[in-house]
Amino acid sequence: MTAKLEAAIAAIGELSSAERQQLLQILIQDDFAENSRTELELLNVQFWQGISLGQLRTTQTPSTVDNLKDLAADFWPEEDSIEDFLTFLQQQRQDVT
Repeated sequence: MTAKLEAAIAAIGELSSAERQQLLQILIQDDFAENSRTELELLNVQFWQGISLGQLRTTQTPSTVDNLKDLAADFWPEEDSIEDFLTFLQQQRQDVT
């Protein structure tokens, strides 16, 4: 153990338990921030390197659609008509212009 470390431990020994806890939280946050920064830097480099479609396909599991009806969703509320929606949409577009 180095002399600096021994001095730091001795100084910490004089702190109250609340102060020790605060010090520990600060040290943990600094360590976490440093690790997060390193991880983000690595992800940034990986993102900008780019990968081929073949590599992308091996890292993901894309599925194929054999029937378009499989993508259909029955979510339109019965109380709302498509005409009301189209009227609303047209009004919104006119308000924007």
